[in-house]
Amino acid sequence: MLRYTLNRLLGIMVMLILLSIVTFVLSRTVPGGPFGKAEVPMSKVQMDQFYEKYGLDKPILEQYLTWLSQAVRLDFGVPFTAPETTVTGLIMKLLPYSALVGFLACVFALTLGIILGMIAAANPNGWVDNSIVTYSIVAGSIPSFVLGFVVVYVFSAKLGWFPGGGWGGPEHLVLPVFAYGFPASAGVARWTRQCLVDIINSDFVRTAYAKGLQQSRVMSKHVLRNALIPMVTSFLPMFPGMMTGSIFIEQVFGLPGLGKQFVLASTNRDYPLVLGITIFWAVLISATYFITDILYGVIDPRVRISERAA
Repeated sequence: MLRYTLNRLLGIMVMLILLSIVTFVLSRTVPGGPFGKAEVPMSKVQMDQFYEKYGLDKPILEQYLTWLSQAVRLDFGVPFTAPETTVTGLIMKLLPYSALVGFLACVFALTLGIILGMIAAANPNGWVDNSIVTYSIVAGSIPSFVLGFVVVYVFSAKLGWFPGGGWGGPEHLVLPVFAYGFPASAGVARWTRQCLVDIINSDFVRTAYAKGLQQSRVMSKHVLRNALIPMVTSFLPMFPGMMTGSIFIEQVFGLPGLGKQFVLASTNRDYPLVLGITIFWAVLISATYFITDILYGVIDPRVRISERAA
């Protein structure tokens, strides 16, 4: 298990370094710059002073090595567009908004999707199953921002049940959480159904029934335990993906979050902030995949056995 864990950690470190190199090089090679826009008129002398101040006048390799030496100490620099704070401080300030909406939307999507998927798997090829499959296709094809406009129009503008945007009390979270989580629940329902149906139709489950085991014991001990392997692998990474924010949902509902800030930073060529948010996302998602891999090994010992054999 230790070797299995160390191999996963090494893979994450290599991936993060490669991602930082690609992001760093792309951000510097794209035409234009953070201080060359018409909205920020500067003389050539002023621009040279700013480039020297932020080290943008040095060779790109030297810039990257300097950035990397600071990044390993969790120092991602100062945003060009907000010099009064740090990249880390700005991320920590905006993260709670995106994290709360994304976490609640993910919990909603998983709860609804898993329940519907289990109901469909328990009634294969019947009208209930067909209805849930149809739901998963229709709901999964609706973009979250389109659903956002619809629910704002219906439940805010017409019915007046919930606020149409902004940040405040719990009532402000209902519409963005629903618009964000409802389309995601379709994929969860479809995958849950598929995992459970595959296990239910397997030989060892039929053998368990042939031995006279009760259905509840078969479902808990054999079906659900084996279905957890692909379900955990697919569902856990949803959390960081949704918690880091969606620019569309944040834009529709006027939420201050990382997704919206990332787009603004990219537009403004705010190199430190773009790199900081990118690496933060990558670390969060990589950590989730790492935990998923460890849980995979705990749930299925065959993973550890094959790792030792390799």
